Amino acid sequence: MQSERELIERIARLTAVREGVTLGLGDDAAVVAGDPLSVVTQDLLVDGVHFRRGTSSLADIGHKAVAVNLSDLAAMGAVPVAVFIGLGLPVDDPLGADDIDALYAGMESLAAIHGVTIAGGDVTRAPALILAVTAIGHMPAGIAPCRRSTARPGDVVCVTGTLGGAAAGLLLLDQPNLATNIAEADALRDASRRPTPRLQAGQRLAAGEATAMMDCSDGLALDALRLADASQVGMEIDLEAVPLAPGVIAVARAAGRAADLLAATGGDDYELIVTVPAALVDDLAARIDVPLTSVGRVVDGSGLTLLRNGVAVDAPTLGWEHRFD
Repeated sequence: MQSERELIERIARLTAVREGVTLGLGDDAAVVAGDPLSVVTQDLLVDGVHFRRGTSSLADIGHKAVAVNLSDLAAMGAVPVAVFIGLGLPVDDPLGADDIDALYAGMESLAAIHGVTIAGGDVTRAPALILAVTAIGHMPAGIAPCRRSTARPGDVVCVTGTLGGAAAGLLLLDQPNLATNIAEADALRDASRRPTPRLQAGQRLAAGEATAMMDCSDGLALDALRLADASQVGMEIDLEAVPLAPGVIAVARAAGRAADLLAATGGDDYELIVTVPAALVDDLAARIDVPLTSVGRVVDGSGLTLLRNGVAVDAPTLGWEHRFD
């Protein structure tokens, strides 16, 4: 069995970056040469793996399919332009005309907010509902893509927004009885089903001398480790500093989980993890449209250390990662 990372590394060894592409496999998105630079990403969403039709509406699914791709562009600091939708329609549980309308309404509503065009794609039969979305953007003039391989010892590790909302929302979707007396239950479920890509924040962070960035899709801890490995540095995360979404503590308590670990390892938040020179943290925080919270530091060495009040914590898992037989 191999992990998603091992599979990507294997594919990278079998392929080459050629003229016209300035950044290939291994980051949130690829970069294609030109003026301006083009930034391209693709995500594949499969029923039963990335969403469940039993707990998400088709409009929710359409929204999420576009949002997760726009989040990858946000992590590079790119301005989104277009998305292309590869749609696999299930044979055994077919979608009717109203279902297709709802699915694409969810996509179009988010695309319209960000000035993005649904510009094409393909349709085929499939064993389950599958959406393969390709998103294309461009870099603003004079701004280089913000990569995950350029963090430096001494940088501060920051996150946008709050964490844990999506993981808590998924617990509520899976275990509705946990929602009793939790006022934020609806907002948490929405956080799981309808993530918000941090496009303006990503663009302003990339323009404001952030050293490295990636989106937080699989969990702060796992994605921070990936960023550290790509930059060949170590990273320390202070769990007590992680900004928790409202209601996460209540859900974690009801589920018998530690709220800080749920937020750090749960995933699906689609916030941005960014490394910043210490002297610039306050300036960058003032430039973006969402809170920017310092949660740790980049250090010499390798790997990730989770700390709770200065003491190392062993987490059962660092986040979500596909495994392949």
